[in-house]
Amino acid sequence: MNVGVVGVGSRGRYLARAFSQRPETNLVAVCDVSEQAIQHAREELGPDVHYYPDLEEMCQREPLQIGVVASWDPAHRDHAVTFLNHDLHVYHEKPMAQSIEDCDDILRAWEGSTGTLLVGLELRYCTLCQEVRKLLDADEIGDVKLGMAVDNVSVGGRYYYHNNRRLKSFINSLMLEKGTHTLDLMNWFIGSTPTRVFAEGGLDVYGGNEANDKRCRDCERKETCPDFLDVSKFIYDYGEKAKHAMDFCAYAQEVDVDDNCLVTVRYENGAKMSYMECHFTPDYNRHFTLVGDKGRLYAFYNNEQEFVIRVHKRFEKDPVEYHPPKAPGGHGGGDPRILDEFIARAGRNEHSCPGAVDARNSAVIAIAAAKSCETNLPVNVPPFRLPQE
Repeated sequence: MNVGVVGVGSRGRYLARAFSQRPETNLVAVCDVSEQAIQHAREELGPDVHYYPDLEEMCQREPLQIGVVASWDPAHRDHAVTFLNHDLHVYHEKPMAQSIEDCDDILRAWEGSTGTLLVGLELRYCTLCQEVRKLLDADEIGDVKLGMAVDNVSVGGRYYYHNNRRLKSFINSLMLEKGTHTLDLMNWFIGSTPTRVFAEGGLDVYGGNEANDKRCRDCERKETCPDFLDVSKFIYDYGEKAKHAMDFCAYAQEVDVDDNCLVTVRYENGAKMSYMECHFTPDYNRHFTLVGDKGRLYAFYNNEQEFVIRVHKRFEKDPVEYHPPKAPGGHGGGDPRILDEFIARAGRNEHSCPGAVDARNSAVIAIAAAKSCETNLPVNVPPFRLPQE
């Protein structure tokens, strides 16, 4: 199956290589509006791949079966819909889109297509989350009534506040850019549709009075600043070198994206969930707590795969502890496993969208939470129903 990738920044180049290395897929073309990004991709991917500045042109000229959306978040809706309108199987990086309407446009475009749509929420496929799902399906804690999730993001200052992700006008919020992974998992674990969201956020560490054009490389405090970024050495947690990373000061005046938030969500089935995200913690991990009518489940995730699950049943003294095995690949082994599923479905030429409505709902929670932070009011969120649901 021939593959085309739109967006060849760090994540896009990672995915382009991943598809090029699979026996079932052949990377034939990539697209990006940035000449610099195309040049970096050309250096890595070689002369056999075709390079385009325009997605529609790539789709018309190349015999593609698979389209990969790895562009900046504001372009996700248009790029996904373009691929789907060309009847391709679409692997779509998270978040799905930046507005509820755009998310729903993608799902409607999928309904009118014949291919598979899979959103890259790869944590569903890591061994920890797969084991949590199995325990829930085995009724170990009964019906989930309450959920709590925490995103500790020690790299927030390095990943987000040096580039255009520090602007609400570009990413909406870090709950959408970062938190959709965890929000998607909570939707999956709870097994219901969110109906109402309330949130409070704050910009309590980053931002400040520095000039908007100030850069780490020129800073007089670069030897002592804990958020100094050396772009020549920066590597993302999935192992990709950031070849054209920005190093603007994290304490600039224009920074307006909250660096912490607290969110509460109510679901159709009556369950309730709280979510906390912080970008100045000392650790980088996720915590999940699910309370059912038969017991409580706690799960711990980090990139080192020091996975732990504890199930404590009501009226029993001691919890049972599980240690899911490590798996190769980024995101706790989720990166290669989600591609396994996508390629298998595309190979069978399925018209399917596994987890896509939950992916939409994780984005919807984040979008509603950002609105709630601005208005100090709860936000009711509309459902999306597929015909087969």
